[in-house]
Amino acid sequence: MLFIVILLSLVQSVTEFLPISSSAHLMLVPWLFQFNDPGLAFDAAIHVGTALALLVYFAKEFVEMIKTKDKLLWYIVAASVPAAVLGFLGDKVITKYLHEASYAPLVVGLGMIFFSGLLYYVDKVGKKEEAVEKITLKQSMFVGLAQILAFIPGASRSGITITAGLWLGFNREAAARFSFLLATPISLGAGLYKVYDLMKHPDHTLTNFDLFTGIIITFIASMVVIRWFLGYLKKHSMLAFVVYRIVVGVLVVGVWLLRR
Repeated sequence: MLFIVILLSLVQSVTEFLPISSSAHLMLVPWLFQFNDPGLAFDAAIHVGTALALLVYFAKEFVEMIKTKDKLLWYIVAASVPAAVLGFLGDKVITKYLHEASYAPLVVGLGMIFFSGLLYYVDKVGKKEEAVEKITLKQSMFVGLAQILAFIPGASRSGITITAGLWLGFNREAAARFSFLLATPISLGAGLYKVYDLMKHPDHTLTNFDLFTGIIITFIASMVVIRWFLGYLKKHSMLAFVVYRIVVGVLVVGVWLLRR
């Protein structure tokens, strides 16, 4: 079980911040290799690890925004509301019909392909001129509303919010940076919600050591991925991620059809 915890913690760390869909990969890895999901406690652990990584990596920026009463902080909070409300009210329904249904892998595969096409198109035609400091409330809410699409497995939260940012004319690094800033309250809220759910429905599938390992690995690996990705976008396009998504999407659809 410890091996599975380490594997899925690394999967979460890499896929949460790259535009390739963490929810899709966390669903696909157990499905493809046919092992059981570690359960609710692990889900809570990786969300906590992700939230901690975001809080630590962007700590200086958040402290500065609070000290200067920067409007960007309020834009981030406002843009987080639509997805937070839908996630809180619709979590059980979304999980049942999009994550646990027999056709869920098909949704993932098609989502990977469709949203990669959208990312490729916007990355090609976007102006890529604006910095994140130039974002307006209206633009923030547009990205926040786009974030709702991330509930579709395969869409990718970072992918769809970066796509929205590029559509608005922001450069790649700025679009990714705002995506990560926007992910902070969402990840923190999701982590707290999972912990609350765990308190109501205790899950003893994993040991405390397993859970602690999951949090630490997710935290450290997430810090590395965030730093690397923001640097990567200064010189590269989204093409590599688009190609990867299409290949994985086609593979998943093919495997799903073969297993029918």
